[in-house]
Amino acid sequence: MPTHGPRARRLVPTAALTTAIGTALLLGGMAEPSWGATAARYPGQVKCPRGDYQLCIDGGPGGFTISGRKFSGHANAILLRNVSNVTVSGNTFKNLSGSTGYAAVHVKHSSGIVIRKNTFSGLRNGGNMHGVYLVQTSGSSVTSNKFSSITGDPVRIRDGSRNNTVSGNTFGKSGKYAMFSEWGRLERARPAVAATCSRATSTEPATPAGGSR
Repeated sequence: MPTHGPRARRLVPTAALTTAIGTALLLGGMAEPSWGATAARYPGQVKCPRGDYQLCIDGGPGGFTISGRKFSGHANAILLRNVSNVTVSGNTFKNLSGSTGYAAVHVKHSSGIVIRKNTFSGLRNGGNMHGVYLVQTSGSSVTSNKFSSITGDPVRIRDGSRNNTVSGNTFGKSGKYAMFSEWGRLERARPAVAATCSRATSTEPATPAGGSR
């Protein structure tokens, strides 16, 4: 397999970096480029907007996995927007804080997002900070993750998010209102919002902290 430098500024052939897993793609083998690089590591990757995110996807074909990454030292970690069928699996989100903090994984206007087997710990800001935050997002799942020491509700959905599943997660020392919460207005023209929750494990009592967002 060819070796690519960590600051490569051209697109590397897909075959050199991807392994097919069913219909999804697991990308790896490159150091994360600077935001000034013209080549993107993931399909749809863009320069992040204001808000101190570390990895931003806006549009693109989807159908890939973000796996084995460590995110820390910023206000937020991943922003997924206008994309479908992306899996976030086996990552570590630790010590994220700042006045612009929303979530370790912030998902907007998307569908078919799978967030599983990640570890979230030490997430905080001046108000609420969530592990996973789904906004106008449908048909997605948050399963088998570990959440600890999070000032806001570890999993929150809002603004007409529908048909999402939250299952088999472990929570400790987290949650202002609940381990899972729904926030914002419901769309009158849409069917009732549906979210399925089951088999959540709380290891310790919730610890209130921060204000509302």
